[in-house]
Amino acid sequence: MTDHPSLNDEEGIAVGQGLKSALTANKLRKRARLTFRPTDDLRSHLRLDRKLHVVEIFHHTAFLKEHLRLTKDRARVSSVAEHLQLGALPRPLALEVLDSIQKIIFPHSDPKSRAMLRSLVSRSNFDPDCLRFEFNSIRNSDEEDVAYHYFGSRMVDLYEELQNPAPYGLIEKWLERKSGARYVLLATLIGVLIAVLLGILALAVSIYQAYIAYQAWQHPVGNDGPVSISVLARRG
Repeated sequence: MTDHPSLNDEEGIAVGQGLKSALTANKLRKRARLTFRPTDDLRSHLRLDRKLHVVEIFHHTAFLKEHLRLTKDRARVSSVAEHLQLGALPRPLALEVLDSIQKIIFPHSDPKSRAMLRSLVSRSNFDPDCLRFEFNSIRNSDEEDVAYHYFGSRMVDLYEELQNPAPYGLIEKWLERKSGARYVLLATLIGVLIAVLLGILALAVSIYQAYIAYQAWQHPVGNDGPVSISVLARRG
C-alpha cells in the first residue's frame, strides 16, 4: 500500500473531494473491474488485492453504529486510550469506516452502486444494516463530514487503480510485462491482427481467381458455346 497524506490536508482538499466522488462501487467495477469481498477484520477495510482484483470491505455497519451511539455524548473524548476505557472504538475511526461505505463506495446518490450493495447483501453475506443510513442517532451536528486519516491512503490506492487499472487476462499481463503503455501496444496488436486477417482474405481471393483463370485456359470455350456430341456425330 502506498504511503499517502490525509485526504483532508489543507493543501489537498480539492483533490481529496474529487477523489472521493470518483470511488463509487459502480465506477470501480466498470473501469477497474474490481469486485468486493466482506471481511470481519477492521484492519483489512478497503485493502486492494491487485492480483485478484478484489477490494475488502468491513461490512459490519451495525457494530460501528453501536460504538458511535456509545460515544455520541462524549465526542470530545480524543485519545484512543480514552475510547478504549469506554469499551468503544475511537469515534473518528468508526465514522471514517461507516462513511467510506455509505457515502463513498455505495452512496445513496448512485442507484447502480446501491443496487450492487443490495446484491452483496443478498449473495455475499454483507451485513443488511449496510443499507440503512442513520444520522441523528449516531452523529453530532458537526460530524456530517469526516477526515480520512486512517484509510485515506487506501482510498488513494483505489483511485490510482481506477486511473491505471492492473492488467486483466493473459494478453494484458503480457503487455504489462513488456511496456507500461500497454493500451497503445494492445491497440497496435489489434491493428496488426486485423491487417493479417485482411491479407489472408485477399490472398484467398487471389488464389481463387488464379484457379478460375487456369481452368478457363485449360478448357477454353468457343463463341458459340460448347459443341455437343450429337452435332459432332452428324458431321461425321
